[in-house]
Amino acid sequence: MNLSLKATRFVIEALEHYRQYHDQQLQQEGLADNEVSELVNDKHYLEAIKQELEEYRDSLLPQRKAVKADD
Repeated sequence: MNLSLKATRFVIEALEHYRQYHDQQLQQEGLADNEVSELVNDKHYLEAIKQELEEYRDSLLPQRKAVKADD
């Protein structure tokens, strides 16, 4: 995957909003156990993806600083 720093930030932010949406869905009353389980699993999966992207973003930061230093 080759995303720019800006694109990576946008995706991380979108994942965070989607995770918050899952939190809101989990607050609904009357959810069946399988719905709760699916939402919780999806929320964990979103968090794992977000963590990977944050690591990728962090790996891009030294490169960006190096480019600015060369200016």
